[in-house]
Amino acid sequence: MPIAKGRHPQRTRAAQSGSPRRDAVRRVLLAAGPLSSLLYVVATDGLAASRWEGYRRTEQMVSELFAVGSPGRDILVTFTWLYTALFVAFGAGVWNSVRGNRALRTAGGLLIAYGLWNIMGALYPLTLGDDASVPMHIFATNIQLALMVAAMCFVAAGFHGRMRWYSILSLAASALMGMVAFMAAPGPNLVLGIGERISIGAFLLWVAVLAAALWRSAQDEPAEERRQPSAR
Repeated sequence: MPIAKGRHPQRTRAAQSGSPRRDAVRRVLLAAGPLSSLLYVVATDGLAASRWEGYRRTEQMVSELFAVGSPGRDILVTFTWLYTALFVAFGAGVWNSVRGNRALRTAGGLLIAYGLWNIMGALYPLTLGDDASVPMHIFATNIQLALMVAAMCFVAAGFHGRMRWYSILSLAASALMGMVAFMAAPGPNLVLGIGERISIGAFLLWVAVLAAALWRSAQDEPAEERRQPSAR
């Protein structure tokens, strides 16, 4: 469905008057979002999982792939830095796409913070077979989840129409399946593995859809839409 029709309201004329070069940079930054989502899937359930003989994607946590002692950890250490750079770029793209819309500007800042917080997650990974590593890993993960939820809420507040409802539904799906997976931990079991991947996948797809919704230049919008919230 054409989610991009749910454009954000109240974009000021200042946001419309950027140079073609600036708009090209904005689009490149936005493109980093879908690229980061694709990279996440390829690096985790693709490359890292393939190096762990006996790892069951449908039953085990993604966090285990990042854990100290995981056969694929060396791949994911490099991936973490690249993912962080791409996601921070995406957040900057959102920020630069929504001048005049305070809610979406806030969302852009939260997305940048979410990307940067990956560094903290890398500093406090799980260690396979060591329960002492769990509390700090959970703390770091919960902060990142809070940033994610806040960003999705502000995006929903900043849009009207389909993108608002899509953000709400994506947040509900991600949060619900995340809680289901948490209750099923430590596993391995189908509820844990599949539930966590649905939760993560809902967010990764939302990032791509948000980038698509903001991709079109504001100069393409009718003057009436620049001054008034979209009713669609």
